[in-house]
Amino acid sequence: MKQKHLYILFLLVLAIITIPFSCNHLTESPIDNPKNEILLRKIGHEVLISSNDKTSKVVPIKIISENEFQISFENKFAFAPDSLINIVKKNISKSTFPKEYSVSVQKCSNDAIVYGFHIAADSSKNIITCKGRNMPLDCYVISFKFASKTNSIFNKYFFVVILFFAVLVFFLIKFKKVKSKDETIITNKEEHILIGKYFFFFQKNQLQFENKKIALTPKESKLLHILSSSPNEIIDRKTLQKEIWENEGVIVTRSLDMFISKLRKKLEKDSSITIVNIHSVGYKLEIKN
Repeated sequence: MKQKHLYILFLLVLAIITIPFSCNHLTESPIDNPKNEILLRKIGHEVLISSNDKTSKVVPIKIISENEFQISFENKFAFAPDSLINIVKKNISKSTFPKEYSVSVQKCSNDAIVYGFHIAADSSKNIITCKGRNMPLDCYVISFKFASKTNSIFNKYFFVVILFFAVLVFFLIKFKKVKSKDETIITNKEEHILIGKYFFFFQKNQLQFENKKIALTPKESKLLHILSSSPNEIIDRKTLQKEIWENEGVIVTRSLDMFISKLRKKLEKDSSITIVNIHSVGYKLEIKN
């Protein structure tokens, strides 16, 4: 077999391995999709309508963590569990949220859970109770907790990938494939920012350390772009929150700290780079010369 045929075989195997994994691995987290937050507000609105309240407002969605959200309301209301279940299932089915989740309704006064249900990916495992029992007028918050997405597509192709790898290794050994030159990932035409030993591609939402690519979410990329535009300078929290989450109508009390934590982890390969927390003020990207 000619060397060019071996290259073609190698590229085919690489495509089979990377495409399914990449599509699943780079899927946006629920927190990164503004449409999901709007949908939660829609759920809150429909819950009020179902309780014959057409005037009260839904308070901006509160993000508890990457997969946890909370809907609050301006006024007290009563609800029927049957209506709540139907409203939630109908809207979540049209969203990019994971299809497995738990919903709990808590009292504002003491956080006591007065009602809840669980929807599983396999509908036979759903947990739904107390249907037909209306809940009295009170102040409630509705909490959602979604299951984390897994690389199910990658697992599905695992054995096929192993088989192709075995075939590839066989041909490489038998025909003494000549080592190919390392692929040059960075070209002069690509716009990038140098952060320590990292190359930051803002438009591509990507970092590169040596020859390793590190994917960023759109919000991580925007946050790093703001910090890297003023290295070694303090940027206050309000500025960061306004630039990244403006006009989304979402409370981001813990979101900024969470994204900072994620960026630190992705920049940890270069000890000369540190994202410093200036208590009660903001953050700065510290780069040592």
